[in-house]
Amino acid sequence: MPTADGVATRPNQRDHILDTALRLMSERGAKGMTMRQLAAACDLQVAAIYHYFESKDALLAAVVAERQYGSRMSDQFPIDPSDPPADRLRALFRHVWEGALEEQAIWRLLISEGMHGEATVLPVGQALIDLLEPATTAWIETTVPEVEDPVTVARLIVGQLLTGFVRHVFAPDTDPAEIGALCIEPVVATVFGADA
Repeated sequence: MPTADGVATRPNQRDHILDTALRLMSERGAKGMTMRQLAAACDLQVAAIYHYFESKDALLAAVVAERQYGSRMSDQFPIDPSDPPADRLRALFRHVWEGALEEQAIWRLLISEGMHGEATVLPVGQALIDLLEPATTAWIETTVPEVEDPVTVARLIVGQLLTGFVRHVFAPDTDPAEIGALCIEPVVATVFGADA
């Protein structure tokens, strides 16, 4: 990126490493990416990578932590309180679904590596789920107070979110909004009845 005097500057080095690591890990898996490959892709020496991250495990944890999911999940979002409860629940799911789609590189990495039992991603993936369920519960309590058991409904939503993501992976030509709409309907029917 050129400055006012025309000299090219690099983006924040740590951020550049994290962005590149996420891209490479998404393409190759956590095991499939070496620190040498990362250094080459960043046009750095391997020692520079280790200056920022003591290990690949620390790098992976930082890739996820950098997304600041905890603070982002505490944010409220606009839902019209005059809408019927079922529509507010749909809007809530749509918000969670769209957020997951924006972060699909992380989700693909964590799900793929988690399925292979990759020790480096298991605690990171669990930490993300541990953030997602309470955040969804809080959103339900705030935006759809008519729900009698927000904890259970939050778990259903997270389950349907993961189901939707798997559908999205295996049916990439299907409109993601259509997948999201399909996934929330069983939750709405369970909570408010089939006619909601």
